Amino acid sequence: MLLLCVSAVAAGGLFALQNPQPVPLDLLVIKLPEQPIAIWVLSALGVGVVIGLASGLLLTIRRAATIRSLRKERDRLSAVVSKGQSDDIE
Repeated sequence: MLLLCVSAVAAGGLFALQNPQPVPLDLLVIKLPEQPIAIWVLSALGVGVVIGLASGLLLTIRRAATIRSLRKERDRLSAVVSKGQSDDIE
């Protein structure tokens, strides 16, 4: 994992060195100041990674809540069945 991170940082650094041309970024609503192309591309990559991790985290949290809910229902139904069987025995 550490090797992957070091490789990504090295690749980003090389990319930045190869693309020093400053360009403005126009986002229709706002016009950002000139920055090197590498800054814009690496920023977009970083934003994409953060959005991807956040969406994955939300899905994981939702799945955990569903599992917890299903386990509670299973336990409740299991208690009902156990109580019903013990009533039949008496």
